[in-house]
Order: sequence, then C-alpha cells, then structure tokens
Amino acid sequence: MTRLSVLVGAMICSSLLPSLAGAQDLGPNVRRIKDGIYVQSAREVNSTVGIVLTRDGVVLIDTGQTPLDWREVEGAVRKLTPLPVRYVINTEVHPDHTAGNFVFSPPALVINHSGAADAMRKADNPARYATASPEVRAAAEGYRLVTPYIEYHDRLTLHVGERTFELLRLRNAHSEADTAVWLPAERVLFAASVAIPNSLNNIRPFVTLADMLAAIKMMRALNPEVVVPGHGSFGTTQMFDENERYFGLLIERVGAMARQGKTLDQIQKELRMPEYSHWAYQERMPTNVDAAYRAVTQR
Repeated sequence: MTRLSVLVGAMICSSLLPSLAGAQDLGPNVRRIKDGIYVQSAREVNSTVGIVLTRDGVVLIDTGQTPLDWREVEGAVRKLTPLPVRYVINTEVHPDHTAGNFVFSPPALVINHSGAADAMRKADNPARYATASPEVRAAAEGYRLVTPYIEYHDRLTLHVGERTFELLRLRNAHSEADTAVWLPAERVLFAASVAIPNSLNNIRPFVTLADMLAAIKMMRALNPEVVVPGHGSFGTTQMFDENERYFGLLIERVGAMARQGKTLDQIQKELRMPEYSHWAYQERMPTNVDAAYRAVTQR
C-alpha cells in the first residue's frame, strides 16, 4: 500500500468519526438537533444542557438539573469526542443549571453575564446533596461551587474552532444574570429560561414582564431555526408566541380587575386562566399575577 493511499484512508476514517460518534448510545436523554449539536434533558420540565462540538473542543451550555444529569452529560461528551470541554456557558445562576460546573472546570472556562458569581455565592448550599439517595450522593462527590471565570457586559462573541457563539444579556428576565446563546451560522438559539414551553415561569420580584417580553422580542428577531429553552423540549419560535399570548392575556385580566378596585390579594384568589390550566407548575401562578399587577400599577 502506498503512502498516499494510507493517507487517503486515514482522511476518510477521520471524516467518518463525527457521524460514528453521533450514532453511539449517548444515554436516553441526549438528542441530536443538528450536526455536532446535542441537547440533554432528563424530563420535560428539567433544565436543558447544550453540547456543541467544534474542532477545537466542546462548548457546554449549562451543566444539568441533578448530579445524575451532570454525569450523563460527562459520559456523552466522552463518547462524542476525545477533545476537552473548552467552555461552559451558564444561561442563569440557579443550581439546576450551574451546580455541575465543577465536573468540567477545570479545564473549561465558565462564562456568564456580570453579577452571576455574586448571586451564585449567595445561593450556594454545599449540603444540598447530603440527604439524597446513595446514587445521587455518589454522582455529586467532589462538589464545589465554580463561578464564572469570565463575566461580560451586554454582549460577547466567542469563536471556538469553526463555530461562533454570540452571548446576549437578557435583562431582568429570570435570574440575577441571564444569557442567551446564539449560533448564527447554525441558526440555533439557546434561549435561557425566559420562555418555557407549556409551563408557568417562576417570576421573581426583581423580574419585570416588560423585560421578559423585550427579551422574547429580541430573540425572536434573530429568526432562529431551532430554539432550545432553559427547561423543556427544543422547538421553534412558536414557544415565544405562546408565552407572549399568555402574558398579554394575564396583563389584560389583571389590569381589568385592578381597575375594578380589587387588591392584589383579591386578584390572587379570584383570577382564572383556564386556557393555560394544562401548563405545568400551576403553583407558580401567584408570582405571575404579582408580576402582572406590578406591570399594570407601575409598582
């Protein structure tokens, strides 16, 4: 066999590696959405993890809901590529998206918007897994808080291998620091936890509906082909449309009741949204009503 034929054979084998890796069993919760781009989520309402392969290494978007999810992501990455995880981009500060950072960092550099590290330190609870099942405790072994090494302001463009990642700040949209991740060439958007499909969001007192709606409008304007929410199944911009309709109706009904002179407490007890009774997390309705009340009364 000539040296040239050996080289050509090696090149052919090399070109097949990504597809062969993609065909492997990556676990029951890992799905391919585009070439070299995968999403992990253990349940419909769980946080999602993006696994993006590049020729220079892996970029993760968040790290998983639970210790078992962290380890499933770790295993999937090892099956997909021998290259290291170069970056972990956190889309928010809550532990169900960030507690698994330590599994990948070092060597990975963790990134989020400014303010993320302080918020994560305040919320950290190292003992959270102490009373879990033996399986979960084993998966969480070695846990330590890993906050972002890099905090950006407003926007950051990251070039890794052949891919471009645009990190976009989402202001007052869900947590103290929220980041959408846009892959313009692939037209894939990791949309953080602003618009969750078929679920009520947990709207905290510092979050405003105006800012949530502004974030949705900005992300829709990117015209993504695939939208990966912070929780739930990936889909299209239809999830933005559905959330907008929900918030519009919520504001309309809360506003009408407020103009009738009803107090927030009365509205909390009396408001009905039967069109969305099938959405998950109905227990979050009081936080949604509170946000709408603040919006219509400017409180």
